[in-house]
Amino acid sequence: MSFKSAGIIGGGAWGTALAAAVARAGLDSLIWARETEVVQAINQNRENTVFLPGIELLAAIRATEDMEDLRKVDFILMVAPAQFTRQVAESLTPHIDSGIPLVICSKGIEKGTGRLMSEVLAE
Repeated sequence: MSFKSAGIIGGGAWGTALAAAVARAGLDSLIWARETEVVQAINQNRENTVFLPGIELLAAIRATEDMEDLRKVDFILMVAPAQFTRQVAESLTPHIDSGIPLVICSKGIEKGTGRLMSEVLAE
């Protein structure tokens, strides 16, 4: 399979940095962020002024608040913080196909359950 685009779940510094790495590798990157100001800054200024100021982003990177837009990507990097992974994954599920590759890029365990991110996503 030839990948042309990636979805990045999480518009913080880590998600933006991963989107930049993906874009430098020649793929289109779509960042999903919950913060309107992050989406607007990335799309209008080519910079995540909220979480990664001073770093110019390639034109291959764009952002969205609409998870439905992720239906078009070839794979997804899950970068949401551990304590929000379950909630974000549950919101994401109706918007993606079941066979899409999902790469866990966040660390930690879920507070309250002690589950690893792989276990949270499997559930």
